[in-house]
Amino acid sequence: MNKIRKFARDEGGTAVIETVVIFPMLVWAVVAMAVFFDAYRIRSVNLKAAYTISDMLSRENPIVDSNYINGLKTMYDFLVASKSPTWIRVTMVQFETNDPNDPNDDQYIFKWSKASGGSVPDLNQTTLSEVEPDIPIMGDGDSVIIVETHMRYQPAFDVGLKPYDLDNVIVTRPRFAPPCWETCING
Repeated sequence: MNKIRKFARDEGGTAVIETVVIFPMLVWAVVAMAVFFDAYRIRSVNLKAAYTISDMLSRENPIVDSNYINGLKTMYDFLVASKSPTWIRVTMVQFETNDPNDPNDDQYIFKWSKASGGSVPDLNQTTLSEVEPDIPIMGDGDSVIIVETHMRYQPAFDVGLKPYDLDNVIVTRPRFAPPCWETCING
């Protein structure tokens, strides 16, 4: 009976047992923090890259062509350093109103659109409604450049964060004259 009491009071070796129990949770917590931090970092870098492209286009004067858009896509890929496929789409839109007193005749006039990378199509007047909710209120005759970017984020480890798409829509007003597509004749 004395040996049993002595064994029950003995606290030697509990540190080893606590370590065996806690260590896997500690490792999981450190890995999870690294994954969540990386996801936040990638999201931030992706947004900054989209704003960089949009700002470059807003300063471009006067002609933009497919080589320029492909160059923007290359720069976007460099900035985000994604292992998954990415794409960008650039669209120029102008706002027109025929009667300032009639809010129902306001319309966005499609000027041009070009996509690079992926299987995303160029926008046209019919499909412009996809981005219309992202376009701010504009004055008659104003133009905006709409830059859409896409990349897929894949977490390095499975800690409960699923892969997801990072899509950005950046709307920027041109700083000078609106850039034309390949030629400035007719638009």
